[in-house]
Amino acid sequence: MDPAPERIEVDSNPGYVFIDAIGADTFTLRSSAFKYRWENGRRYHGEHVDSYWGPNDEQQQEAEDISLGSDSYIISPTIPQRVLDIGCGTGAWAIDFADENPSAEVIGIDISPIQPSLVPPNCRFEVDDINKPWTFPSDYFDFIHVRNMLGTVRDWMEFHKTALMHIAPGGWIEQVEISAITRSDDGTIPSGSALERWSGVWSDVSEKLGITFHTAEISFEAIQAAGFTNIHQRIVKIPFGTWPKDRKLKAWGELYQYFLLQGIEGFALRSLIDWSYDEAQIFLAEIRKELRDPSIHGYSELRIVFGQKPLK
Repeated sequence: MDPAPERIEVDSNPGYVFIDAIGADTFTLRSSAFKYRWENGRRYHGEHVDSYWGPNDEQQQEAEDISLGSDSYIISPTIPQRVLDIGCGTGAWAIDFADENPSAEVIGIDISPIQPSLVPPNCRFEVDDINKPWTFPSDYFDFIHVRNMLGTVRDWMEFHKTALMHIAPGGWIEQVEISAITRSDDGTIPSGSALERWSGVWSDVSEKLGITFHTAEISFEAIQAAGFTNIHQRIVKIPFGTWPKDRKLKAWGELYQYFLLQGIEGFALRSLIDWSYDEAQIFLAEIRKELRDPSIHGYSELRIVFGQKPLK
């Protein structure tokens, strides 16, 4: 395991670095995939409602396309030729990888058909639920990419065992997850604040739904227990806003703050399952206020875990 990340130095004059978000298109697949549901003015998946709890409308797509650490940390000595992107969302990662590696075959899977219509010839998308049996051949993929899958898999051990079966000997899996736990190195997240309570909300939802939202914290152990070897983990602190002195962290913080401000309503309206709409909106207003407060030096951990399938 890689060493723990260092403490983030605070900038005495935080400011923005003006990074733009990415847009998203739609991709036409079977008509049943477009039977969406609407709740509180937000659009949700019509199919596989037990496999993903979040919205899939344009507001959420824009938020999801603001990728943090979007470059893959592939440590294979050769470029993978058969690649599977699980939970591909708008397809941004799969498309970028296919563009940069034209000899590779890239397949993206998601339960919503929200990918663009114009894609590289070596990239395709499928609508499917990864909680159901996989239809790919065994020992097929050189690389499986998994990102932002909190609250989507009921049994991560079984998921990684299935992934191991479909990866070729010597191939790799990469899982990239943002922790749902809010943290601060200097104690500036006040006790009883909305940001502090936000972590507890995810724990409560995990218990009520019987599915973990603390995927980042369990990914290393799940990959290891499934039978992967040569496992590496990198932990990166992603700040809420532009308060860090380091320019790279400041840029990441601006992106992440925008992501949260855009996407937090979609996360919360169905997650706060025992709250009224008005109660949820009041809580969200408190979170947004604290996210914009430069005196609060909060962050989330981004955890990147790799594992390799044994050669024999």
